[in-house]
Amino acid sequence: MEPAADSIGVQIRPLAGRRGPERRPGMAGPSDQALHWLAGWYAIALRLGGAALFTVVAVLAATRQTSGWWLGVPLAALCLWSAFFARRVRRYGLSPVVVLADTAVISALALAQQHLVPAELIKDNTTWMLPLACTSVYILQIALRPWLGLTGAAIVVIAYGIGAGDPADGWLLLIETAVAAGLVAVIRGGARQADAVVAAGLQTERQIRAEEARRADEREQHRQLHDTVLSTLTMVAAGAFAEPSQALAAQAARDLRVLQGLAGPSAAPSGLMPLTDLGPQLERAAASTDELSVRLELVPVTLPSPVADQLVACVGEALRNVERHAGTGQAEVTVTGGAGWTIVRITDHGRGFDPSVTPPSRRGIRESITGRMLAVGGWAAIASQPGAGTTVTVSWPA
Repeated sequence: MEPAADSIGVQIRPLAGRRGPERRPGMAGPSDQALHWLAGWYAIALRLGGAALFTVVAVLAATRQTSGWWLGVPLAALCLWSAFFARRVRRYGLSPVVVLADTAVISALALAQQHLVPAELIKDNTTWMLPLACTSVYILQIALRPWLGLTGAAIVVIAYGIGAGDPADGWLLLIETAVAAGLVAVIRGGARQADAVVAAGLQTERQIRAEEARRADEREQHRQLHDTVLSTLTMVAAGAFAEPSQALAAQAARDLRVLQGLAGPSAAPSGLMPLTDLGPQLERAAASTDELSVRLELVPVTLPSPVADQLVACVGEALRNVERHAGTGQAEVTVTGGAGWTIVRITDHGRGFDPSVTPPSRRGIRESITGRMLAVGGWAAIASQPGAGTTVTVSWPA
């Protein structure tokens, strides 16, 4: 017996206990699946509650003309079947096989109702068999595809009419079937519409995140190019290297390694980023400036590796700016912080500048320093005045 609700194209989760053989869900979303899970409990309540209630009612409504064997055996079978039905649905969900088997059991009882119910109750349509048949109709509509549920309901209606002695007596069941089928269709439609809205929202969010990641990667590549190749070419064009220079060759080699890194695949994000000691990286950044003497004041600081890489890149760009533009041969890098946080200040006493008049085309500060820190959740600020030097402050977290 398959636990998948083939009739609705989705597997109903077992209500408890072991899982039966699984099938993959079709197009149904989480709301639809939750509805079917609740339908399983509803079906159990209908069948168990109905069996207990209608057994008591049948015994109380019995007359002397009613055979004890005719009444006792079917009612015992109904109670046993209800217990098996509840156990099966609780373990494996509302499968079409168990639902159709339930339809067969109720239909058989309906066919035998003249032996179970006093004739006057059948004539007045007040027999307990009518609500029992209604429970089968409800279970059919909530568990099966509409065409299969309606077909099963038609069988129950016909069996009830034949058992009552007049097929027209099933008209109340027809109304119950139409109402139940309509309500279930509305509820399922609303659930699937809600799933569609949520799925569309999630897809849009994924697209936005992918576009943001693409743009962030693009900005990072621009920053790397600005800090390496463009910086080197600018120095060459300005005449900083009038003759062959080992410093120029070393800088060009570093630029080449950066370009090769851009061409390689991006590292996959890790759920648990390793921590990196900031000190050795800052020492390497300070040593990479050939014409600038850098005094370091360091304290032990550990940061997530991607954050440390971006912060050190900011410090390196700030030192290169001092080397190229400040008109001084000295700078200071002061670090404060600890495990998971830091504030780094790069200070020079050179000619300074007015940050408010920096043209938009100059991307060094805006992208290579401020943009980098914002991209990793940090913060950067530049304080400078003409003739009063410059202080660049970067910190993480912001």
